[in-house]
Amino acid sequence: SGKADWCGFKVSAGPVVYLAGEGHHGLRARLAAWKQHNGAAHLDMWLSKAGEDLNTAGGYLRVRDALMGLPTPPSIIVVDTLHRFLAGDENSAQDAKSMLDACAGLMSEFSCSVLLVHHTGVSDEAQHRARGSSAWKGALDIEISVIPGKDGAPLEVVQRKSKDAEMAEPIYMRITPVPLPWQDEDGEPVTSAVVVQADAPEGKEESSAIPAGARQLFEAAWFALGDIDQGRPY
Repeated sequence: SGKADWCGFKVSAGPVVYLAGEGHHGLRARLAAWKQHNGAAHLDMWLSKAGEDLNTAGGYLRVRDALMGLPTPPSIIVVDTLHRFLAGDENSAQDAKSMLDACAGLMSEFSCSVLLVHHTGVSDEAQHRARGSSAWKGALDIEISVIPGKDGAPLEVVQRKSKDAEMAEPIYMRITPVPLPWQDEDGEPVTSAVVVQADAPEGKEESSAIPAGARQLFEAAWFALGDIDQGRPY
């Protein structure tokens, strides 16, 4: 499971910049699968070859200089994963602040959005929140969780925070295999996958009986208690 954490949202017509800290071989196949599945001949997208410590002066300047060299400023910068671009400890509020300041700097300089891909904890109880300091959630405009489906159920995409608007209803996705016109070193065909929207599983519609605004208000009141232990109200 994982989380897509939006640090900000601004609309522009520039390309997607994907700062990938790992998994470049798999990303190449996934991009090819997405293009094939959607009939796209071209993607307005730039993909990094390595990660950087974005919350250090040197790392920030290298990323900024690379972005300045693009023909068009980005509309969104995806940081995948937060751990690969963070110098320090994700449990430290100070290190979290330095990373969030770096994201805010990129947003201001390029008038774009920044999306942080981060992981949840391992236990079932930690699946609803990002790993590390509560400072991450506090600074976000939008927080979204991607929850794996069990026993054949689809993935669930749930909004956990919305700073300036009502919470969106959950959506559901399934992973669909896509055969690629490639072969591996053994001559076997290569397959990747895309996610496609799916229907809600039976019984899930009942959760919408709780208004989104009520969930948001309850969460705000809970965290306003101020006594936070490992990112959760104590």
